[in-house]
Amino acid sequence: MAGDALIGRNKFGLYHIPEGVETRPASRAVLSGRVFEPDTIDFMRANCGDGDVIHAGTFFGDFLPGLSDGMALNAKIWAFEPNPGSFAAAEQTVALNGLANVELQNAALSDQGGEVLFQTHRTDGSPMGGVSHVVEAAGEGVNRVRSVMLDYAVPIDRKVSILQLDVEGHEKNALLGAYHIINIWKPILILEYFSEARWISRTFRNLRYKAVCKVHGNHVYATGPVET
Repeated sequence: MAGDALIGRNKFGLYHIPEGVETRPASRAVLSGRVFEPDTIDFMRANCGDGDVIHAGTFFGDFLPGLSDGMALNAKIWAFEPNPGSFAAAEQTVALNGLANVELQNAALSDQGGEVLFQTHRTDGSPMGGVSHVVEAAGEGVNRVRSVMLDYAVPIDRKVSILQLDVEGHEKNALLGAYHIINIWKPILILEYFSEARWISRTFRNLRYKAVCKVHGNHVYATGPVET
């Protein structure tokens, strides 16, 4: 225990878990010494090559130590977390592990810059943690958070090998905001519960993305072979 947070640990490192989300699957995993979504992390480590990784829906940073350790020299992880409480925890996870190759931003990904409405707490006041999400209307537990387009948040000359999104239904907006990154670098797309291969092939019609596999609940799309 450190202040109002728990510290979890697994083979990759230490994790700062905010109060109130101890029962979330990622929290339970690291508090019991396990890796959350080990197959997803292994897949990303095996396929990132010499490029950068974009990782959105960072939560408290449950993927960050495992990904950081598998990156090439001078490659970076561009991590995005809109929930202010989760972002603060992810900052602590980065600090606890000394992750020098992580660029962490407190922002939601979208197809335009500005602000979005983001629900971080339930109506009873309990934190939603990793299932916080963009909403259409203001209300209890809803905050305004900064939104960014990946095309402007990540330098276009950075080679991106993997774009991984866990953004709770906001995938289309986030992908449209990365239109130029995707067209230039053709990264592997890892999208949680997003099975719209036809939309991806239509939107990025010249790239010939195909659904290639599933890892945990994530649908993987690529323009060529991947290492499974």
